[in-house]
Amino acid sequence: MTATKDVKETISNWLRSEEYPDAFSRFFTLWTLLNLYYNQSSQKDHELDRVLDFGRQNEKLFPFLKELTARMIVTECVGNGKEIQPPNSFVKTATLHLRGVLGIDTKPICENCRQAKRQHCEKIACETYVYGNMEAVARILYQIRCNLFHGDKTEYLDGFQAQRNRFLVKIGSEIVKQILSSISSDSLP
Repeated sequence: MTATKDVKETISNWLRSEEYPDAFSRFFTLWTLLNLYYNQSSQKDHELDRVLDFGRQNEKLFPFLKELTARMIVTECVGNGKEIQPPNSFVKTATLHLRGVLGIDTKPICENCRQAKRQHCEKIACETYVYGNMEAVARILYQIRCNLFHGDKTEYLDGFQAQRNRFLVKIGSEIVKQILSSISSDSLP
């Protein structure tokens, strides 16, 4: 199987840079530390299940993360891949849940979403599953992590998508850092 032009371009851009952008490197590092914790604190077989289990087990963190979470979700939903990909149904459900909990009006956000992304998103049904608040935060953070780690959100040189990716990994890093601070201060089991 041959690599696509976009993948080759992404690899080339990252190799030409002297180092990863700070926000991306920071997210990689912080997520690795969180990974150590949730892998030890859950018996689930799949990583996503361990991440969501972490969220369910640590609901008490949510009051400390409300402001950062609100900043993360007042823009269009985190997509499931590059550029205008809409969110998957679970991320959409988690995002709408958190907007409701935090009293954020979804209508203006969706109206300002990129048109092509919004058209795809409108076709995605929400899940009937009801999230806890931290579980919903964990779901969105995990999508950011997957997009970055699997190379779907590595555009960082210029344009709207590059700015959006930097924003998502920066705010994601801030949230994960707060979680790790709670872990390291023994305020989590």
